[in-house]
Amino acid sequence: MEPLENANGDATASAIVDVAIIGGGAGSMGVIEACLLAGLSATMIRTTPGGATEARRRLASSLEDKRHAGRLDRDAVERALGQFRASSDIAAAASADLVLESADAPWKARQTLLTQAERTTHGHAILATTAPTALLRALATRLHVRENFVGLHFFAPAVLAGFCEVSVTNRTQPTVVETAVQFVKALGKHAVIVRDTPACLLLRSRGAELGAPRAGFPRSSRARPASFCGV
Repeated sequence: MEPLENANGDATASAIVDVAIIGGGAGSMGVIEACLLAGLSATMIRTTPGGATEARRRLASSLEDKRHAGRLDRDAVERALGQFRASSDIAAAASADLVLESADAPWKARQTLLTQAERTTHGHAILATTAPTALLRALATRLHVRENFVGLHFFAPAVLAGFCEVSVTNRTQPTVVETAVQFVKALGKHAVIVRDTPACLLLRSRGAELGAPRAGFPRSSRARPASFCGV
C-alpha cells in the first residue's frame, strides 16, 4: 500500500492497489470487475467449483459485453484482463493490500476464511467481509488484529452501483476506515459509513420509517446517498 495524505497533510491512510476477493459467485465477480476497471490488481480466491480458466472466461465475456456496448475500448479490456488472477489457494492473497471475504457460506465458515486470510497476509492487509454489519464482531473474534477489519457492502450490480457501505466496529482503526473509504472512492463510488452499534443498526433497519433511503432507492448516478450513522 502507498501512503495517502488526509486533509491535514498527514500520511494516515494508504492507497490499496492489490485486492484479493474470496468467493466465486456473481457478486464477487462484480466487485473484481469494478476493481480492475479502476486500475487495481485483483485476485479471485475461488470457494466454488470451477478453475481459473472458467473465471477468466466469465470476466472476459462481461468486459466484451461492455466493449460492444461502447462503454469500454479494447485497450481497457486488455488492461483489466492483464491485472486479473484466479486461484483456489488462499496463499494467492499473500501480497494483497485488501482481502475481501465474499463467500456464500455460513458465518463460521466465513470466520475461518478470514482467519486464514490473516495468516496468509501476516496481519498486514485490511480484512473485509460482505457479511451483514450485525455479524462483524462475531466474525472478528478469532482475528489477532481486529483493528484492521471492516465490512464492505456493494450493491448490485457492483460495477454500476453508485455507493458502498463501509461497516466498522469500535475496534476498527480510524486509519483503516479512512483507507477503506479511499478505496471505495477509487472505484468511483460514494462511501457510506455504518457503525455496528445497536442504535445505528436499529436506525438502519427502520430507515424507511425514519425517512432514510434503503438499499433499493433509485440508482441515479448523480444521487448522493444519505449517510446511515455516518461520520
